[in-house]
Amino acid sequence: MQDVVIGIDVACAKDKPLPVVICYQDGDTLRPLLLNSFAQQPPRGRGNPSTVSAETNQAYARETRHYIEEVCLQHHLNPVRIGIDSALRARPNHMHRRLAESALNASGISCYKTPSGEDFDRIIAKGQAHLAQGGAANRMPHAMQLFMLPGIAIAEEMAKVAPCLEIYPQAIARRLGSASLHKTKKGQSLVQLKAVSEHTGWPASETDWAELKHICRGALHDKVDAYSVAWVASLPESKREYFGDPQQDDAIWVPKLD
Repeated sequence: MQDVVIGIDVACAKDKPLPVVICYQDGDTLRPLLLNSFAQQPPRGRGNPSTVSAETNQAYARETRHYIEEVCLQHHLNPVRIGIDSALRARPNHMHRRLAESALNASGISCYKTPSGEDFDRIIAKGQAHLAQGGAANRMPHAMQLFMLPGIAIAEEMAKVAPCLEIYPQAIARRLGSASLHKTKKGQSLVQLKAVSEHTGWPASETDWAELKHICRGALHDKVDAYSVAWVASLPESKREYFGDPQQDDAIWVPKLD
């Protein structure tokens, strides 16, 4: 069986395919599979309103695990590590802010604050009230924290497949010096991928660059984020650094650069 690493760029937009990249080591090159050509396809998001339903988040997470397990079974792949662009669990109730997020902020990298379990209860109740009153799905309060709920559910399911790491693409881009513009700005995703490719060996040839569109579903910045996450997941611990404290299950990983 071929060992592989997996990168997941968590998304919950309605009908958006979940960006998942699966990579294998080909000599010095971290090469992604061309998943768009596979019969199996990733699950699609249910939209912001679905995030306030624990049952829906769990179903989405199970579909994600089923998709990855089916791909690995059919293609004789052995997942050894999974990188996820999302908090893996809620913040402990007694903490004002996660250790990893405090460390990111101290280094000048901004990020959204992960709610505690109690905070999530309040956020979910607020979202459910918004919907009950006829509020629009695209106006739900705390939308950038609600997306963490399916992310946490996915992390719980994927931990049954392989060890999971929390990885933040913006922190990777800052570490590589390729974050001068937001990733959605024209050409910026390619700038970030070029910086990553200096370390992964992919994409290098014209064929590699042409294959980029086939590595997963989603917009270009989704593909680059998922591949970047898979890259950091592929690194041995000696070649990774962290913000936070892994001993307290509170770490966001980035590449260790020479």
